[in-house]
Amino acid sequence: MQWLISVAMGLWAVWTWSHAQEEERQSRRDQSAALYVNPFMSACEDLQSRIYNILERGGLRTLRQRYPDGAYAEETLYLIVRYFGWVVALSRHSPYAQDPVVFRLSEAVRDAFADTGVGSPVGPFNFFHPEQRALGKLVMSRTQGQHGMELDTISTNKYKKRLALPALANSLSVQQSLQALHEAQDAGDLRGRNRLAKAQNHLVDLLNYLEAKEGFRLFTGERKKVSNPRERSARNGAGHLSAANGLARSRRSARVARRG
Repeated sequence: MQWLISVAMGLWAVWTWSHAQEEERQSRRDQSAALYVNPFMSACEDLQSRIYNILERGGLRTLRQRYPDGAYAEETLYLIVRYFGWVVALSRHSPYAQDPVVFRLSEAVRDAFADTGVGSPVGPFNFFHPEQRALGKLVMSRTQGQHGMELDTISTNKYKKRLALPALANSLSVQQSLQALHEAQDAGDLRGRNRLAKAQNHLVDLLNYLEAKEGFRLFTGERKKVSNPRERSARNGAGHLSAANGLARSRRSARVARRG
C-alpha cells in the first residue's frame, strides 16, 4: 500500500510541476502578445481602415474637412510607417515569429508597397524594403514600462517634427506620397492607389487570421476589401449601362405618350 501512496505523490508532483510550467508559458505568451501582437494588430487596423475609407468611401473629402491644413497627408503616411515599425517587432519578439501564415501575409503587405510592376510605376507610396525598415525605426521608441524597457511608437506630433529631418525631407518616396495625398481631389486620381489597394487586401487577411488565433476582434463588423481595377470597371460599366437603359426607356415612353 505504501508504494501506491508514493506513486500517487510522485504523479501529483509531476502534474503540479507541469501545470506550473504551463501557467508560466501562458503568462509569457500573454505578456508577449500585450507588448507586440496587440499593438501590431492596432497598426494594421488603423492602416487598412484609412486606406479603405480613402479609396472606397470618398475619405479624402472628409479628411480635408477635418484637416483643412492638409495634415491628413502626414497622418496617413504616419500610419504606413507605423506598420513598417511594428511588423519588424512582431517578427522578432512575438509568438508569431515563426508562423508561416503571418510571415506570408505581413510580407505581402510590404511587397505591395515595394511593387513596381504593371499598374504600379515608381512613385507615391513606393517604399523599397530597406527604406521601409529605416522609416519604421524612425517612429519606434523604447520607454520604461511594467515589463522593463518596452517598444512603442512616437506620437504623430513628434513624427511631424521628424519629417523635417534630412532622412525624411530628402526621401523622394516620402515627399511624393505626401504630394499625391495633397493634390488628389478624390480616390480616382490618387497616384499610387494600386499599391494601397493591394496592401489593404493583405492587411484584411492578416487581421482576420490573427483575430481568429487570439480569440478577439478589433472590429465587430465584416471588414471589406478595396476592389481591384477590374471590379471597379465592371461596377462602373454596369452603372453606365443601367443609366443608358433608363434613359432609353424614358425616351421610348415619351415617344409613346406623344403618339397617344
